[in-house]
Amino acid sequence: WTAIPLVLCTENLSVRGRRNFNPKTMQINTGTHTLRLYTPPVPDPGQVPLEEIQGNHDWRRYGKATLRIHIFQGNPRPGSLTPSDMSEDGEDVLPEYSWLPFERSKPCRDPFLSGDGFDVYVDGCRYLPDSVTFSKVAGRVLDRKYEVHGKDINATVNLDSDIYNPVYETKTEFRENNIPPSSTIMFKVYTVDNFYKQLTVIGYATLNVFVESGTERQPNIDKPGLQVSLNEGAHQLRLYSQGPNGVDPLTESVIRDSGVRYVPCASLLVRLTRVAKGPSGKALEQSKVPQADWLRLGLYQPRPRYTDRIYFSTKCMPSKGESKLFHSMMRRPAIKVRDAVAKIAQAKESFYRSDKNLEEYIRNKLTKGDNKPLDIDLTFICQYNPKQGIKVAVDGATNLPWTNFTHAHICLNPPAAFYMGAPHATYDKLVFTEFLDLKSTNTSPQWRDGFKHFPSRSYHRFLTVIIHLQEVQVSVAKENYKYGLLEQAWTALQVFTDHYCYTSTFQLPLYDGSPSPQMLKQLAREPCKDWMERNIRSGTIHLLEGGSVYVRLADGRRDDELAGDAPGDKLLEVNTDYIPPEWEDKYARERPGKPLESMVPTGKTAEQFVDGLAIKFKNLVYKLYEEGNVK
Repeated sequence: WTAIPLVLCTENLSVRGRRNFNPKTMQINTGTHTLRLYTPPVPDPGQVPLEEIQGNHDWRRYGKATLRIHIFQGNPRPGSLTPSDMSEDGEDVLPEYSWLPFERSKPCRDPFLSGDGFDVYVDGCRYLPDSVTFSKVAGRVLDRKYEVHGKDINATVNLDSDIYNPVYETKTEFRENNIPPSSTIMFKVYTVDNFYKQLTVIGYATLNVFVESGTERQPNIDKPGLQVSLNEGAHQLRLYSQGPNGVDPLTESVIRDSGVRYVPCASLLVRLTRVAKGPSGKALEQSKVPQADWLRLGLYQPRPRYTDRIYFSTKCMPSKGESKLFHSMMRRPAIKVRDAVAKIAQAKESFYRSDKNLEEYIRNKLTKGDNKPLDIDLTFICQYNPKQGIKVAVDGATNLPWTNFTHAHICLNPPAAFYMGAPHATYDKLVFTEFLDLKSTNTSPQWRDGFKHFPSRSYHRFLTVIIHLQEVQVSVAKENYKYGLLEQAWTALQVFTDHYCYTSTFQLPLYDGSPSPQMLKQLAREPCKDWMERNIRSGTIHLLEGGSVYVRLADGRRDDELAGDAPGDKLLEVNTDYIPPEWEDKYARERPGKPLESMVPTGKTAEQFVDGLAIKFKNLVYKLYEEGNVK
């Protein structure tokens, strides 16, 4: 190992260099350097002095070995047009062909009568998440009460298609006379998850079979005499991470309306087509017509290309974040389905030469057994991009043991620069909550700041968000308001797993006091939850009984997937993995408190008070720090 200062301090400069030294700007240690190599153990980076690295005698030389490196400040070479993989230039603009807008120009009017039939084509999926391997699509026609009508749809994957954009090309015929007007097709996309190695539902999609003639409305009653038309055409359907709850009547919009999270960028391509009738007036079937006539009679309609712009796609309109994700997803190398099978099956080469073997293997692996398939883990959509960074929202706390106002400050560890003191703290400043919601209480305050962005953060396996809450006392003395910091509590949240940023809402237990630099160093070396559990047991950190904080953490491109108001929305899915299982009840109950608006000192409007409190809080925290009283 070896080390070199990346930035020059005045000590490293010549006399003339020191005279011209501007402390406000950093001077990079450019040039060619020959560095001595040393044998392990590697010291903690904080222990490596920035001056005299080469002359340090506490370290043992690695023979006479040296390393020559060249540090330079980049200017692109003339004529270079290649953007770096990490560049986010133009990532707000949708990549070409990633999503093509198209909608029906006029509603369906042709009546669908008893004895008419229809076909369902499952064409393919687009932009499936990183966690997929080989996949299949299953579907059923269900009425409002979840009763099944007709046969099951079972779409098997083309072995030579790309696992992220698989092609199925499967057609299912429906010739039943009694399919209710309110029917919905529910599709599920299955895979063997690349991370969990188990059968998983990547996503659910719904499509209404019929519309009220001349409208886009799905019929919501099944009484006879209602004139309906087939919801004909090619449809691009969003995939959602969970299915309907089974209680609300099944409709095309039931999943979307229930607030279930969508699977970013992922969609399913299907077609509903009318069927010609034979001389007897009955709908034709493939099995009763020679294959040579299928195309002519419309019993087989080839799969269109997505770029033909015939799929109705408005329900999949990408969010701003999805536009950025598409850029990253388009850079993934294509993986053929057959290669994904080979990687998982680990069989002899002769096994892979037979498509029949591969298809049977996929069928067996994607058939439901006794165990319920997993729902998709929405963490593993697309790998982290340092340029886009992460976003953190501290939404509220519950069961605080103090009586005054509360604000929080946030930083990332490493470096947790604030807790290291000068000169480090100025290089990575704290982020503060500012908008305290006066409608919340002193024991369970809420903040309306929303997401705070930490862009350009390099990946660190054990990166954590440190959230530090402080009680702020406000007292009135004559004409003036006095502000002071009293009690404090803190917590930590791990950002990454396996190069993916967690994107979820968390309830985190609070610990008494503030974290020491030693604790933060340890936290940067192992999984956050392991460290917490061990230190609770050893008594190094103490839980603030029942006290917790609600935090939303997101990949910098995915914050629009997480709805706000975690403390107030009882239906929102909250990750409670950090809450000790034996204490769950204590953290689920909320103690009553005093409304904050009743505590605002007289003489100030609510708005003035909130703004003033935020400014004072920042000043008090930095004052403490300057006096060296961080701990």
